Amino acid sequence: MNPDDHLLCDRRDGYAVVTLNRPDRSNALSHALVADLRDLLEKLEAEDDVRAIVLTGAGRAFCAGADLKGGPSDAEDVIRRLYVPLVDLLTEMGTPMIAAINGAAAGAGLSLALHADLRVAASTASFSMSFVKVGLVPDVGASWLLPRLVGTTRAAEMALLGRKITAEQALAWGLVNDLVPPNDLLWRATALAAEIAALPASVGWVRRLLRDSGAATLAEQVDAEATAQGHAQRHPHFAEAKQAFVEKREPRFW
Repeated sequence: MNPDDHLLCDRRDGYAVVTLNRPDRSNALSHALVADLRDLLEKLEAEDDVRAIVLTGAGRAFCAGADLKGGPSDAEDVIRRLYVPLVDLLTEMGTPMIAAINGAAAGAGLSLALHADLRVAASTASFSMSFVKVGLVPDVGASWLLPRLVGTTRAAEMALLGRKITAEQALAWGLVNDLVPPNDLLWRATALAAEIAALPASVGWVRRLLRDSGAATLAEQVDAEATAQGHAQRHPHFAEAKQAFVEKREPRFW
């Protein structure tokens, strides 16, 4: 992609690094960027050689949220037309995603990071559910995801007060999986992506099971597990894992 594009994609061995590339606007989400991000993720989801995705931001910020300087717009229409399809894709896709949070993640930018399966943050990153500060409410699924990640009490503190929290607080609250020095962030995130990319195809069903569990009863979840287990057992990777165990070697899935 042209380096002037607002969205960059670097395909590597088994995974892809997607970069929000509007550093002069702290990677704020324009309408075009949201639409293009969905299209790119849908394309990566369909590629067999992309088995994990790293999402990060260019420059000093991860994502400052929706671009409020993009001119007047109907917020409800924008959410239904642009963000709902993105959330639907992020929920349904089987490719695990890692957010490499290099700086400020605010508003819809933090909402986007919440959709990742793993979140690694630079020690200098910050997190803010800043919607209330501009007279709006959490969107892009944040009001559903945040309480499930940090609990209702912490979620209320973040969403009702709009306060910024540090990377250390985010780690303590369970909002991120790991903190690293800024210079090590992409190395850590891509190492996780490479580790996931080496796993068998069942990782995609694991992702869906975990994501769907929030809206399922125990009986429904056990049924979904049975269905997913059937798919996994019939996949050639299960046979390879069994053969590798018998032969006392590492399995070769890809």
